[in-house]
Amino acid sequence: MTMEQVLAMARRLREELHGCPELSGQERKTQEVLKAFLRENTTLELVEREGWFYAVHREGEGLPNVAWRCDMDAIPGEEGPYHGCGHDGHCAAAAGLALLAEGKTLGRNLFFLFQPEEETGEGARRCLPFLQEEGIGRIFGFHNIPGFPLGAVLCREGTFACASRGLTIRLTGKQSHAAYPELGANPAFLAAGLLEELPALLAPERWKGLVLATVVQVAVGEKAFGVSAGEGEVSLTLRAHLGEELEQLQEEIQAYVTREGARQGIASRFVVQDAFPHTASTPALEARLEDAWRRKGLQVLPLEEPMRWSEDFGWYLGQVPGVFFGIGAGEACPGLHTSDYSFPDGLLPAALKAGQTALLLD
Repeated sequence: MTMEQVLAMARRLREELHGCPELSGQERKTQEVLKAFLRENTTLELVEREGWFYAVHREGEGLPNVAWRCDMDAIPGEEGPYHGCGHDGHCAAAAGLALLAEGKTLGRNLFFLFQPEEETGEGARRCLPFLQEEGIGRIFGFHNIPGFPLGAVLCREGTFACASRGLTIRLTGKQSHAAYPELGANPAFLAAGLLEELPALLAPERWKGLVLATVVQVAVGEKAFGVSAGEGEVSLTLRAHLGEELEQLQEEIQAYVTREGARQGIASRFVVQDAFPHTASTPALEARLEDAWRRKGLQVLPLEEPMRWSEDFGWYLGQVPGVFFGIGAGEACPGLHTSDYSFPDGLLPAALKAGQTALLLD
């Protein structure tokens, strides 16, 4: 099968996937479409797990086991789920790479992992056992990135995408009559104190890399003018270039809340969700792959700063060597997670070329 034929089939597949967007954990139709495509067009072995699957080009024991990962979920929009992050294109590229491997002797076993729930950070953690079960020695993946030349390969030594997590701080004081606030313990003052403390905690000179705490919600009590509130909640998105600095920031925030809460008579509980590790490629492997991409005629652009968004591919890179990279979606392309965004099919040739180079790297 020629590259032109593969590209045409990948484009049609992406269009079909674009028409059935599904949120994290609900990727049922998406999987049906992908499995049907692979069964119809390849002889690859399909291994089904609960909520996800992978396809295998298997040549035999004792050969290198190399994996390619794509994500399947869509994001919520005003009119329902839609592929505003381009995961439909990621799936189409993975299927295209599977087509390119079909019927060939490559001297390795290739695994194409179709992962759910990237947007919540849960999917990669669910799929981690796959690495050990199949003895994966390397893993690769990419993300489409607007604002850069179409088809340019974007890479970075060190952190490519930030670590992040949602931290909800639940505060329990004591409700009282609004005329006698001194008889209660209103968490509003602890919440306000934390917000005032954040700029000092986030001072750039304290950190090696970017560290952020974005306030996403503050809620204390209800609009009841006869009541001094006894319950409150502060939700923050924590983000950092380095995973260890994210941990330190969370520890410092929790220490402040616990200390001040004890002084004010307010108990606290901390809830973490949507946790992503930082995503950093294996340095030596990335350097070799960058050279190989250039030899293949691809435009390679090193990034000066990590991407601020997060990517759960970092869970894999904590287990086995691998590379995560970007591919430019066009300088005028609408941004990710905006209503106008759609994965540009003009990106697929570079994705297949870059992916094939990675999978066949000696």
